Amino acid sequence: MRPVDRLPGAVHCAAVQELEPPMARALELAWESLRAGSLGVGATVSRHGEVIATGRNRMAERDPGDDVLAGSSLAHAEMNALAQLRWGTRADGLELWTTLQPCIQCLGAIRLSPVPKVHALAPDPLFRGIERIREVNEFVGRRWPEIVEVRTDRWAALSLLLHTHFVTFWGVTLDGWDTALPSIAGLAHQLVDSGELIHLAAEAAPLAEVATALWDRLDACVPDVARLAALPPA
Repeated sequence: MRPVDRLPGAVHCAAVQELEPPMARALELAWESLRAGSLGVGATVSRHGEVIATGRNRMAERDPGDDVLAGSSLAHAEMNALAQLRWGTRADGLELWTTLQPCIQCLGAIRLSPVPKVHALAPDPLFRGIERIREVNEFVGRRWPEIVEVRTDRWAALSLLLHTHFVTFWGVTLDGWDTALPSIAGLAHQLVDSGELIHLAAEAAPLAEVATALWDRLDACVPDVARLAALPPA
């Protein structure tokens, strides 16, 4: 699979900042997740920039493959990446990279893991403010991980689109999701109706090809991401 930071044509240009390699891999995993019929979310854990663990959402799958969890509400991308860290793994240089802001389940798992820093590619409208859980008591707040929200650009919009396409295709209602992301929801409906993304998935198209096909349309979705990111994460 071609690296996400070497996209062809207009996509690979000076105006588009390259994704860090651990986040690029996480986004590739998100696409693999959607291709397999699960929610399109991916995650990696790096140590000093080198990826040492990966995970992707496998909620709708029976086979965990290279991951640990599948077929249940526990099978989130971050959970699968963290599950590959052995008990006693030292925290030095560890960072988790995820394509979507961690939910309450994954945030709890991150807090109990040795990972001290998290990079989230896109904000999640369902879990803005969830980090306030660290204020519950002194123990929970101790060693709370640093959460870095990475960017509000077309990469973040693509991450949100993968998740939105899944719930749109299956007719799942997530209260507040579409209203927070109207242009992304609209694009997801168009892609479901046309079957374009399903076709790319069936053809096992690399993420670079998917991004190239959607790049111009993602530009109109960026304001949604920016508005959502402007809401305080904690």
